Amino acid sequence: MVGRSKSVNGQMATGAAWTVLFMLIDRCMGLISTVILARLLVPEDFGLIALATSVIAILELLGAFGLDTALIQQPDTGRQQFDTVWTFNVLFGLGMGLVVACLAAPAAGFYGDPQLVSVMVVLGFGRAIQGFENVGVIAFRKEMAFDKEFKYLLTKRFATTVLVTIPLAFALRSYWALLAGTLAGTCIGVALSYTLHPFRPRPSLAALGQLMTFSRWLFVTRLVEFFYSRMADLIVGRWAGTAALGSFTIAREVARIPTRELAASVHRAVFPGYVKLVDDRALLRRQYLKVTSILLLLILPAGIGLSLLAEPIVLILLGAKWKETVPLIQILSINGILAVLLSTVHYVNLAVGMSRATSLVLAAHPCISVPLMLWWVPSYGAQGAVAAMLTASVVTAPLNFQLLGRAIEFGRRDLLDILWRPCAGSLAMIGAVLAIKTYCAALTSSLSGQIAYVVLVSAGGALVYATTILLLWWRWRGDPDSAEAWLLERAAKLAGVARKRSGTRFR
Repeated sequence: MVGRSKSVNGQMATGAAWTVLFMLIDRCMGLISTVILARLLVPEDFGLIALATSVIAILELLGAFGLDTALIQQPDTGRQQFDTVWTFNVLFGLGMGLVVACLAAPAAGFYGDPQLVSVMVVLGFGRAIQGFENVGVIAFRKEMAFDKEFKYLLTKRFATTVLVTIPLAFALRSYWALLAGTLAGTCIGVALSYTLHPFRPRPSLAALGQLMTFSRWLFVTRLVEFFYSRMADLIVGRWAGTAALGSFTIAREVARIPTRELAASVHRAVFPGYVKLVDDRALLRRQYLKVTSILLLLILPAGIGLSLLAEPIVLILLGAKWKETVPLIQILSINGILAVLLSTVHYVNLAVGMSRATSLVLAAHPCISVPLMLWWVPSYGAQGAVAAMLTASVVTAPLNFQLLGRAIEFGRRDLLDILWRPCAGSLAMIGAVLAIKTYCAALTSSLSGQIAYVVLVSAGGALVYATTILLLWWRWRGDPDSAEAWLLERAAKLAGVARKRSGTRFR
């Protein structure tokens, strides 16, 4: 059992390293792309694309059975199951493309924007192409071959962003650059999926019944996730306009960078590992606590720091025309921390087969947030939407941890153990940041001063946070499974590798 633990732990750590590396590179390219596009385009352009994709997402719900997750979760999947998923995706993609094209005109009439017709037709065509993607790439995750998935995702991202979207944005200066980039990314992704994986799918629906047995509750989960992530777009676009929706879209994109993007990469890597440990709940519990502790140690200060420095960061990266995103980013950053903490629960529950209970608990979030949005957005615009999201996250948190307790015997003491040191370090960091901001406020009168201000405040806050965490860990250093111990061990290994390489280089 010890050997098994080390093997799975090593696979999870390696997978997390690859996915986090991709996340860092992807977010760097994404941030550069967002900054360039935000300078070249206007909020209405982003709002128009976000509105169209949200309308299409409603139709996506009809096929949101999570068959890819079923392929990963079930141990006895083979060619028959992979062929079934590919065939289902092809048929659904073609149907989606046709339905989206037919609904383009009615949707444009409902939202009062004729430009929505061409946008939806192009996106519908892209959705039809996407259905032909090689289902074999799912095996990268199932077999925990994250180095191969890294090559696939990075090549797709680089070609889409650097070779298509950004050059077209300079040339066109309109939402057509975003549309062309999306369509090109879909085509590139399909071509790469067949180039990088040898699996060649064949038409078949023989295993559909078997996969649906697991996926029926995942359908409910995807339905709930839609109401969580997309209803805000539809409500803001309808009652606040495309400009407000554009600001909301960019704010959400920026707020995701330090919290949810990192967590999504880690979850992508550890979920197959959780599945392998289902038969040993004690071991699964230890792995969950370690993964969550490491995530909290990193995302808590990052999310709080972004909330504190939202205004100068927006002015530096996006410009004054995006100043309306500042309060949105401040709230979304805090909500992102809560969302990451709750998302760690969902992956454990899915791994142990509690998809039904997970779906029901997730449904509580939109049941709270959507009515609040319908109440607040007409009066407060996009700020009403983000306030509703944060309120729902706070209210539903106890339900999520109660469900986790059923899966791995997780209790209040465990939550306190993984929270108290990051919270203490974050409080110290907040005090330091506020103090530094008081003395350095005069720097913000120019762009160079704003950059120096952000660098100085960020460095000071990070130093105080790291020092506080290390002092607290040193006081209770008897825990070898702590997140601090794991990070220090990895840092020491990286330093050793760097010393060896530098020594070899200078011989």
